[in-house]
Amino acid sequence: MSFKLLGSLNPHGGPILRSEIVANSVVVRELQSLNVNSSGFLRLSVVNVPIFGHVAAIQTDQGVGLETDGTTGAATGSFNGVYTVASDNQTVAKVRAVCDISKETLYSVDPDAAIGTTAGSNLLGFKTTLATSTATSESSASTANGEYNIWGVDPGVAANQVVSILTSQMFGGHAVDDVI
Repeated sequence: MSFKLLGSLNPHGGPILRSEIVANSVVVRELQSLNVNSSGFLRLSVVNVPIFGHVAAIQTDQGVGLETDGTTGAATGSFNGVYTVASDNQTVAKVRAVCDISKETLYSVDPDAAIGTTAGSNLLGFKTTLATSTATSESSASTANGEYNIWGVDPGVAANQVVSILTSQMFGGHAVDDVI
């Protein structure tokens, strides 16, 4: 289960990218959902907290791509889209996640259970929350609240929802428990 970039609601198609330092001791992966912790660093998204964005790239503090997966003694060339951040990252290495923070970017995501089990989890106009930083909660489908808008079923992968960020840490939106 994970998010996959699907497209944009913006006819120009450009993402809104923001590079920020990842919190200490996080295993971060491309396209994963992140939010900001109380210290101002990126962490894996947690349920019922507005979304900061999705990881488009992981890089050094100088904007250079990574060569290893971050584990101790990892071989050069071992980076494969997943990076283990050091326990002192916030002050020493300062590895960053470049995130697409746009509310107009569309993602295909495999929910944590079969799509359509809960009424509305496969329907345009419903909302959903996260189950993990890489999957939505199929049972949270609702017309009232959520962290993501549901745009229906991915035409290329019938088991996936098409979603976009609804509650953004940077651009607002409805709070997860607000009634729309």
